[in-house]
Amino acid sequence: MALSAAVWLMLASSFFVIKEPAPVDILFIIAFGVSLLAGLSFRSGLMLTVPLILYLTLYNLGGFLSYLSLSRELGPTGEDQAGMFVLTSTYMAVAAVFCALLIAEDPLRRWPVFANGYVVGAVIASVIGILSYFNIAGLGFLSPLQRATGTFKDPNVLSTYLLLPGLILIQGFMLGTRGHKLLRLLSLVVILAAIFLAFSRGAWISFLAAALLMIVLTFTLTPSAPLRSRIVLLSILGVLAIAAMVAFLLSFDTVRSLFLDRLTLEKNYDAGETGRFGNQVNSIPYLLQLPLGFGPTMFGKIMGADPHNTFLNAFSSYGWLGGISYLALILSTIYIGLKTVFIRTPWQNISIVVFCPLLTTILQGVQIDTDHWRHFYWMLGLMWGLAAASHGYAATADSRRKFGG
Repeated sequence: MALSAAVWLMLASSFFVIKEPAPVDILFIIAFGVSLLAGLSFRSGLMLTVPLILYLTLYNLGGFLSYLSLSRELGPTGEDQAGMFVLTSTYMAVAAVFCALLIAEDPLRRWPVFANGYVVGAVIASVIGILSYFNIAGLGFLSPLQRATGTFKDPNVLSTYLLLPGLILIQGFMLGTRGHKLLRLLSLVVILAAIFLAFSRGAWISFLAAALLMIVLTFTLTPSAPLRSRIVLLSILGVLAIAAMVAFLLSFDTVRSLFLDRLTLEKNYDAGETGRFGNQVNSIPYLLQLPLGFGPTMFGKIMGADPHNTFLNAFSSYGWLGGISYLALILSTIYIGLKTVFIRTPWQNISIVVFCPLLTTILQGVQIDTDHWRHFYWMLGLMWGLAAASHGYAATADSRRKFGG
Protein backbone atom coordinates (compact mmCIF):
# COMPACT_ATOMS: atom_id res chain seq x y z
CA MET A 1 0.00 0.00 0.00
CA ALA A 2 2.78 2.41 0.93
CA LEU A 3 4.70 1.58 -2.23
CA SER A 4 1.64 2.16 -4.42
CA ALA A 5 1.02 5.51 -2.75
CA ALA A 6 4.66 6.55 -3.21
CA VAL A 7 4.68 5.57 -6.89
CA TRP A 8 1.35 7.33 -7.52
CA LEU A 9 2.54 10.53 -5.84
CA MET A 10 5.78 10.43 -7.81
CA LEU A 11 3.95 10.27 -11.13
CA ALA A 12 1.18 12.70 -10.15
CA SER A 13 3.87 15.26 -9.26
CA SER A 14 5.62 14.86 -12.61
CA PHE A 15 3.73 17.87 -14.06
CA PHE A 16 6.24 20.29 -12.47
CA VAL A 17 9.78 19.98 -13.84
CA ILE A 18 10.64 23.58 -14.57
CA LYS A 19 13.23 23.50 -11.77
CA GLU A 20 15.55 20.68 -10.77
CA PRO A 21 15.60 18.65 -8.72
CA ALA A 22 11.88 18.50 -9.43
CA PRO A 23 9.35 17.10 -6.95
CA VAL A 24 9.15 13.93 -9.05
CA ASP A 25 12.88 13.36 -8.52
CA ILE A 26 12.61 13.71 -4.75
CA LEU A 27 9.56 11.47 -4.64
CA PHE A 28 11.38 8.91 -6.79
CA ILE A 29 14.01 8.59 -4.07
CA ILE A 30 11.23 8.11 -1.52
CA ALA A 31 9.47 5.52 -3.72
CA PHE A 32 12.73 3.66 -4.21
CA GLY A 33 13.36 3.63 -0.47
CA VAL A 34 9.81 2.46 0.25
CA SER A 35 10.21 -0.32 -2.32
CA LEU A 36 13.20 -1.64 -0.40
CA LEU A 37 11.41 -1.41 2.94
CA ALA A 38 8.28 -2.99 1.48
CA GLY A 39 10.29 -6.00 0.38
CA LEU A 40 9.79 -5.54 -3.35
CA SER A 41 11.12 -8.70 -4.95
CA PHE A 42 13.61 -7.73 -7.62
CA ARG A 43 14.24 -11.37 -8.48
CA SER A 44 11.05 -11.80 -10.53
CA GLY A 45 12.28 -9.64 -13.41
CA LEU A 46 16.00 -9.42 -12.72
CA MET A 47 17.28 -12.11 -15.07
CA LEU A 48 15.35 -10.95 -18.13
CA THR A 49 16.22 -7.30 -17.49
CA VAL A 50 19.96 -7.98 -17.31
CA PRO A 51 20.50 -6.66 -20.88
CA LEU A 52 18.78 -3.38 -19.94
CA ILE A 53 20.97 -3.03 -16.85
CA LEU A 54 24.12 -3.97 -18.79
CA TYR A 55 23.50 -1.56 -21.67
CA LEU A 56 22.63 1.32 -19.35
CA THR A 57 25.71 0.61 -17.21
CA LEU A 58 28.03 0.63 -20.23
CA TYR A 59 26.28 3.71 -21.62
CA ASN A 60 26.84 5.66 -18.42
CA LEU A 61 30.35 4.28 -17.98
CA GLY A 62 31.15 5.75 -21.38
CA GLY A 63 29.78 9.10 -20.23
CA PHE A 64 31.82 8.98 -17.04
CA LEU A 65 35.05 8.20 -18.93
CA SER A 66 34.30 11.01 -21.36
CA TYR A 67 33.71 13.35 -18.42
CA LEU A 68 37.03 12.37 -16.82
CA SER A 69 38.82 13.13 -20.08
CA LEU A 70 37.05 16.48 -20.29
CA SER A 71 38.01 17.29 -16.69
CA ARG A 72 41.68 16.73 -17.41
CA GLU A 73 41.56 18.98 -20.47
CA LEU A 74 39.52 21.86 -19.08
CA GLY A 75 40.22 21.73 -15.38
CA PRO A 76 37.52 23.00 -13.00
CA THR A 77 36.11 25.53 -15.50
CA GLY A 78 32.85 24.31 -16.96
CA GLU A 79 33.02 20.97 -15.16
CA ASP A 80 29.88 21.51 -13.06
CA GLN A 81 27.53 21.42 -16.02
CA ALA A 82 29.18 18.34 -17.51
CA GLY A 83 29.29 16.62 -14.12
CA MET A 84 25.58 17.28 -13.57
CA PHE A 85 24.91 15.88 -17.04
CA VAL A 86 26.59 12.60 -16.08
CA LEU A 87 24.76 12.42 -12.75
CA THR A 88 21.44 13.06 -14.47
CA SER A 89 22.12 10.27 -16.95
CA THR A 90 22.85 7.88 -14.09
CA TYR A 91 19.63 8.88 -12.32
CA MET A 92 17.63 8.28 -15.50
CA ALA A 93 19.14 4.81 -15.83
CA VAL A 94 18.28 3.93 -12.23
CA ALA A 95 14.71 5.15 -12.79
CA ALA A 96 14.39 2.90 -15.86
CA VAL A 97 15.61 -0.17 -13.98
CA PHE A 98 13.30 0.64 -11.06
CA CYS A 99 10.27 0.84 -13.39
CA ALA A 100 11.29 -2.43 -15.04
CA LEU A 101 11.59 -4.37 -11.80
CA LEU A 102 8.49 -2.75 -10.31
CA ILE A 103 6.15 -3.68 -13.19
CA ALA A 104 7.74 -7.11 -13.72
CA GLU A 105 6.70 -8.23 -10.25
CA ASP A 106 2.97 -7.82 -10.85
CA PRO A 107 1.87 -5.97 -14.02
CA LEU A 108 -1.87 -6.18 -13.35
CA ARG A 109 -1.53 -4.66 -9.88
CA ARG A 110 1.27 -2.17 -10.55
CA TRP A 111 0.07 -0.77 -13.87
CA PRO A 112 -3.18 0.90 -12.69
CA VAL A 113 -1.23 2.81 -10.03
CA PHE A 114 1.38 3.92 -12.53
CA ALA A 115 -1.15 4.81 -15.24
CA ASN A 116 -3.53 6.67 -12.93
CA GLY A 117 -0.76 8.74 -11.35
CA TYR A 118 0.72 9.57 -14.75
CA VAL A 119 -2.65 10.61 -16.21
CA VAL A 120 -3.33 12.89 -13.22
CA GLY A 121 0.07 14.54 -13.67
CA ALA A 122 -0.52 14.88 -17.41
CA VAL A 123 -3.91 16.53 -16.97
CA ILE A 124 -2.49 19.07 -14.52
CA ALA A 125 0.42 19.79 -16.86
CA SER A 126 -1.99 20.16 -19.79
CA VAL A 127 -4.31 22.55 -17.98
CA ILE A 128 -1.41 24.77 -16.91
CA GLY A 129 0.05 24.60 -20.41
CA ILE A 130 -3.23 25.69 -22.03
CA LEU A 131 -3.82 28.47 -19.48
CA SER A 132 -0.28 29.76 -20.01
CA TYR A 133 -0.64 29.64 -23.79
CA PHE A 134 -3.74 31.86 -23.72
CA ASN A 135 -2.27 33.96 -20.87
CA ILE A 136 -5.19 33.18 -18.57
CA ALA A 137 -4.81 34.06 -14.87
CA GLY A 138 -1.54 35.80 -15.67
CA LEU A 139 0.24 32.56 -16.56
CA GLY A 140 1.49 33.76 -19.95
CA PHE A 141 5.05 34.02 -18.61
CA LEU A 142 5.15 30.21 -18.51
CA SER A 143 4.88 30.02 -22.32
CA PRO A 144 7.35 32.66 -23.58
CA LEU A 145 7.74 30.98 -26.98
CA GLN A 146 4.01 31.33 -27.78
CA ARG A 147 3.83 27.55 -27.54
CA ALA A 148 2.18 25.72 -24.63
CA THR A 149 5.00 25.03 -22.18
CA GLY A 150 3.54 25.47 -18.70
CA THR A 151 5.60 23.96 -15.91
CA PHE A 152 8.08 22.38 -18.33
CA LYS A 153 11.27 23.92 -19.69
CA ASP A 154 10.48 23.09 -23.30
CA PRO A 155 7.21 22.61 -25.24
CA ASN A 156 8.75 19.62 -27.02
CA VAL A 157 9.23 17.87 -23.68
CA LEU A 158 5.73 18.73 -22.46
CA SER A 159 4.08 17.40 -25.61
CA THR A 160 6.01 14.12 -25.66
CA TYR A 161 5.43 13.67 -21.91
CA LEU A 162 1.71 13.66 -22.75
CA LEU A 163 1.89 10.90 -25.37
CA LEU A 164 1.60 7.85 -23.11
CA PRO A 165 -1.20 9.20 -20.86
CA GLY A 166 -3.10 10.32 -23.95
CA LEU A 167 -2.85 6.84 -25.44
CA ILE A 168 -3.80 5.25 -22.12
CA LEU A 169 -7.07 7.19 -22.19
CA ILE A 170 -7.70 6.38 -25.87
CA GLN A 171 -7.08 2.69 -25.25
CA GLY A 172 -9.46 2.79 -22.29
CA PHE A 173 -12.27 3.98 -24.56
CA MET A 174 -11.42 1.34 -27.17
CA LEU A 175 -11.49 -1.48 -24.65
CA GLY A 176 -14.55 -0.16 -22.83
CA THR A 177 -12.71 0.23 -19.52
CA ARG A 178 -15.07 0.93 -16.65
CA GLY A 179 -14.85 4.22 -14.83
CA HIS A 180 -15.90 7.85 -14.99
CA LYS A 181 -16.23 8.17 -18.77
CA LEU A 182 -17.03 11.89 -18.82
CA LEU A 183 -14.04 12.69 -16.63
CA ARG A 184 -11.79 10.54 -18.79
CA LEU A 185 -13.14 12.19 -21.94
CA LEU A 186 -12.50 15.68 -20.57
CA SER A 187 -9.00 14.59 -19.53
CA LEU A 188 -8.30 13.29 -23.03
CA VAL A 189 -9.55 16.50 -24.68
CA VAL A 190 -7.33 18.61 -22.40
CA ILE A 191 -4.27 16.44 -23.12
CA LEU A 192 -4.84 16.47 -26.89
CA ALA A 193 -5.34 20.25 -26.86
CA ALA A 194 -2.06 20.71 -24.97
CA ILE A 195 -0.19 18.47 -27.42
CA PHE A 196 -1.54 20.54 -30.30
CA LEU A 197 -0.82 23.92 -28.66
CA ALA A 198 2.76 22.91 -27.86
CA PHE A 199 3.33 23.10 -31.64
CA SER A 200 5.95 20.38 -31.64
CA ARG A 201 6.04 18.87 -35.11
CA GLY A 202 7.87 15.83 -33.78
CA ALA A 203 5.28 15.27 -31.05
CA TRP A 204 2.41 15.62 -33.53
CA ILE A 205 3.91 12.97 -35.79
CA SER A 206 4.86 10.79 -32.84
CA PHE A 207 1.36 10.91 -31.36
CA LEU A 208 -0.40 10.16 -34.65
CA ALA A 209 1.97 7.30 -35.47
CA ALA A 210 1.72 5.81 -31.97
CA ALA A 211 -2.07 6.07 -31.92
CA LEU A 212 -2.36 4.46 -35.36
CA LEU A 213 0.03 1.66 -34.40
CA MET A 214 -1.84 1.03 -31.15
CA ILE A 215 -5.17 0.82 -32.98
CA VAL A 216 -3.76 -1.54 -35.62
CA LEU A 217 -2.12 -3.84 -33.06
CA THR A 218 -5.17 -3.92 -30.82
CA PHE A 219 -7.47 -4.60 -33.78
CA THR A 220 -5.18 -7.31 -35.15
CA LEU A 221 -4.47 -9.10 -31.88
CA THR A 222 -7.91 -9.14 -30.30
CA PRO A 223 -9.88 -12.36 -30.84
CA SER A 224 -13.15 -10.52 -30.21
CA ALA A 225 -15.22 -9.56 -33.27
CA PRO A 226 -17.41 -7.10 -31.28
CA LEU A 227 -14.28 -5.38 -29.99
CA ARG A 228 -12.97 -5.02 -33.53
CA SER A 229 -16.22 -3.36 -34.59
CA ARG A 230 -15.98 -1.08 -31.56
CA ILE A 231 -12.40 -0.14 -32.47
CA VAL A 232 -13.39 0.78 -36.04
CA LEU A 233 -16.37 2.84 -34.91
CA LEU A 234 -14.48 4.69 -32.17
CA SER A 235 -11.53 5.32 -34.51
CA ILE A 236 -13.83 7.05 -36.99
CA LEU A 237 -15.52 9.06 -34.24
CA GLY A 238 -12.13 9.90 -32.74
CA VAL A 239 -10.77 11.26 -36.01
CA LEU A 240 -13.87 13.43 -36.44
CA ALA A 241 -13.65 14.67 -32.84
CA ILE A 242 -9.95 15.56 -33.17
CA ALA A 243 -10.63 17.34 -36.45
CA ALA A 244 -13.38 19.35 -34.76
CA MET A 245 -11.09 20.25 -31.86
CA VAL A 246 -8.29 21.35 -34.18
CA ALA A 247 -10.75 23.39 -36.27
CA PHE A 248 -11.96 25.14 -33.11
CA LEU A 249 -8.42 25.95 -31.97
CA LEU A 250 -7.51 27.21 -35.44
CA SER A 251 -10.36 29.72 -35.20
CA PHE A 252 -8.02 31.76 -32.98
CA ASP A 253 -5.79 33.96 -35.17
CA THR A 254 -2.66 33.45 -33.05
CA VAL A 255 -3.11 29.68 -33.12
CA ARG A 256 -3.72 29.59 -36.87
CA SER A 257 -0.69 31.74 -37.76
CA LEU A 258 1.67 29.67 -35.60
CA PHE A 259 0.20 26.43 -36.92
CA LEU A 260 0.86 27.48 -40.53
CA ASP A 261 4.40 28.46 -39.57
CA ARG A 262 5.10 25.17 -37.78
CA LEU A 263 3.56 23.17 -40.61
CA THR A 264 6.78 23.68 -42.58
CA LEU A 265 8.79 20.50 -42.22
CA GLU A 266 12.17 22.17 -42.62
CA LYS A 267 12.83 25.53 -40.97
CA ASN A 268 15.65 27.98 -41.72
CA TYR A 269 17.59 26.80 -38.68
CA ASP A 270 17.50 23.20 -40.00
CA ALA A 271 19.00 23.79 -43.45
CA GLY A 272 22.37 24.93 -44.66
CA GLU A 273 25.99 24.15 -43.82
CA THR A 274 25.67 25.49 -40.28
CA GLY A 275 22.03 24.48 -39.74
CA ARG A 276 20.89 21.62 -37.54
CA PHE A 277 21.42 18.91 -40.15
CA GLY A 278 24.63 20.48 -41.48
CA ASN A 279 26.09 20.54 -37.97
CA GLN A 280 25.22 16.90 -37.47
CA VAL A 281 26.96 15.84 -40.68
CA ASN A 282 29.99 18.05 -40.00
CA SER A 283 30.49 16.53 -36.54
CA ILE A 284 30.75 12.92 -37.73
CA PRO A 285 34.37 13.05 -39.04
CA TYR A 286 35.50 14.50 -35.70
CA LEU A 287 33.64 11.92 -33.64
CA LEU A 288 35.10 9.09 -35.70
CA GLN A 289 38.53 10.20 -34.47
CA LEU A 290 37.56 10.67 -30.81
CA PRO A 291 36.93 7.41 -28.89
CA LEU A 292 35.79 9.44 -25.87
CA GLY A 293 33.69 11.87 -27.90
CA PHE A 294 33.59 15.62 -27.38
CA GLY A 295 32.57 15.21 -23.75
CA PRO A 296 29.24 15.75 -21.97
CA THR A 297 27.51 19.03 -22.98
CA MET A 298 30.41 19.92 -25.32
CA PHE A 299 28.74 19.36 -28.70
CA GLY A 300 27.03 22.75 -28.66
CA LYS A 301 30.21 24.53 -27.54
CA ILE A 302 32.28 22.94 -30.32
CA MET A 303 29.77 22.85 -33.17
CA GLY A 304 27.83 26.00 -32.27
CA ALA A 305 24.48 24.29 -31.56
CA ASP A 306 23.19 21.26 -29.69
CA PRO A 307 23.10 18.01 -31.69
CA HIS A 308 19.29 17.59 -31.69
CA ASN A 309 19.93 13.92 -32.35
CA THR A 310 20.05 11.46 -29.47
CA PHE A 311 22.07 8.87 -31.39
CA LEU A 312 24.70 11.43 -32.37
CA ASN A 313 24.78 12.82 -28.85
CA ALA A 314 25.38 9.31 -27.51
CA PHE A 315 28.72 9.24 -29.34
CA SER A 316 29.46 12.89 -28.57
CA SER A 317 28.73 12.87 -24.82
CA TYR A 318 29.32 9.20 -23.98
CA GLY A 319 32.09 8.26 -26.43
CA TRP A 320 32.26 5.17 -28.60
CA LEU A 321 31.45 2.90 -25.64
CA GLY A 322 28.34 4.87 -24.77
CA GLY A 323 27.26 5.32 -28.39
CA ILE A 324 27.54 1.64 -29.27
CA SER A 325 25.84 0.64 -26.00
CA TYR A 326 22.97 3.03 -26.70
CA LEU A 327 22.48 1.63 -30.20
CA ALA A 328 22.48 -1.90 -28.77
CA LEU A 329 19.98 -0.84 -26.10
CA ILE A 330 17.62 0.71 -28.65
CA LEU A 331 17.76 -2.21 -31.09
CA SER A 332 17.26 -4.71 -28.25
CA THR A 333 14.34 -2.69 -26.86
CA ILE A 334 12.57 -2.59 -30.22
CA TYR A 335 13.12 -6.32 -30.62
CA ILE A 336 11.86 -7.33 -27.17
CA GLY A 337 9.02 -4.82 -27.42
CA LEU A 338 7.76 -6.24 -30.71
CA LYS A 339 8.12 -9.75 -29.37
CA THR A 340 6.26 -8.92 -26.16
CA VAL A 341 3.19 -7.30 -27.74
CA PHE A 342 2.50 -10.56 -29.59
CA ILE A 343 2.62 -12.72 -26.44
CA ARG A 344 -0.90 -13.52 -25.24
CA THR A 345 -1.00 -12.47 -21.58
CA PRO A 346 -3.59 -10.87 -19.28
CA TRP A 347 -1.63 -7.61 -19.69
CA GLN A 348 -1.07 -7.74 -23.45
CA ASN A 349 -2.92 -4.45 -23.93
CA ILE A 350 -0.60 -2.80 -21.41
CA SER A 351 2.38 -3.97 -23.45
CA ILE A 352 0.80 -2.49 -26.58
CA VAL A 353 0.06 0.91 -25.05
CA VAL A 354 3.60 1.20 -23.68
CA PHE A 355 5.39 -0.04 -26.79
CA CYS A 356 3.70 2.28 -29.29
CA PRO A 357 4.73 5.67 -27.81
CA LEU A 358 8.08 4.23 -26.79
CA LEU A 359 8.83 3.25 -30.40
CA THR A 360 7.81 6.64 -31.81
CA THR A 361 9.80 8.45 -29.10
CA ILE A 362 12.84 6.36 -30.00
CA LEU A 363 12.44 7.36 -33.64
CA GLN A 364 11.91 10.98 -32.60
CA GLY A 365 15.42 10.84 -31.14
CA VAL A 366 16.67 11.32 -34.71
CA GLN A 367 15.57 14.98 -34.60
CA ILE A 368 15.71 15.91 -30.91
CA ASP A 369 17.70 15.08 -27.78
CA THR A 370 15.68 12.60 -25.71
CA ASP A 371 18.48 11.22 -23.52
CA HIS A 372 17.35 13.15 -20.42
CA TRP A 373 13.59 12.80 -20.79
CA ARG A 374 12.20 11.16 -17.65
CA HIS A 375 9.16 9.79 -19.45
CA PHE A 376 11.35 8.12 -22.07
CA TYR A 377 13.20 6.19 -19.37
CA TRP A 378 9.94 5.30 -17.62
CA MET A 379 8.60 3.78 -20.84
CA LEU A 380 11.94 2.08 -21.48
CA GLY A 381 11.87 0.43 -18.06
CA LEU A 382 8.20 -0.49 -18.31
CA MET A 383 8.77 -2.21 -21.64
CA TRP A 384 11.60 -4.36 -20.32
CA GLY A 385 9.64 -5.17 -17.16
CA LEU A 386 6.58 -6.18 -19.18
CA ALA A 387 8.81 -8.28 -21.41
CA ALA A 388 10.22 -10.08 -18.37
CA ALA A 389 6.75 -10.71 -16.94
CA SER A 390 5.33 -11.81 -20.31
CA HIS A 391 8.12 -14.26 -21.08
CA GLY A 392 7.86 -15.67 -17.57
CA TYR A 393 4.10 -16.08 -18.00
CA ALA A 394 4.54 -17.74 -21.40
CA ALA A 395 7.16 -20.13 -20.04
CA THR A 396 4.88 -21.10 -17.14
CA ALA A 397 1.96 -21.63 -19.51
CA ASP A 398 4.11 -23.87 -21.73
CA SER A 399 5.17 -25.93 -18.70
CA ARG A 400 1.54 -26.39 -17.65
CA ARG A 401 0.60 -27.56 -21.12
CA LYS A 402 3.62 -29.85 -21.34
CA PHE A 403 2.96 -31.58 -18.05
CA GLY A 404 -0.81 -31.44 -18.25
CA GLY A 405 -1.16 -28.95 -15.39
